[in-house]
Amino acid sequence: MTGRRKDDREPFACEHCGALVYPDTKRCPQCHRFPIRLHQCPRCKMIASAQEIACPRCGRLFEPGGDYM
Repeated sequence: MTGRRKDDREPFACEHCGALVYPDTKRCPQCHRFPIRLHQCPRCKMIASAQEIACPRCGRLFEPGGDYM
């Protein structure tokens, strides 16, 4: 009996719309956005994690529920 290795190509839910996407997906086929929520600062264009409340580069506060790529 051999153990099954988890497939690294296993789909996951798009964080914007819930559609299933694969790890190498650049744009969700349903909502056409990057499937992982990331903030993009409108002032300096820095990309930050969805957990950030302000841009790490310029300090601009992110809009609650907005500024996502």
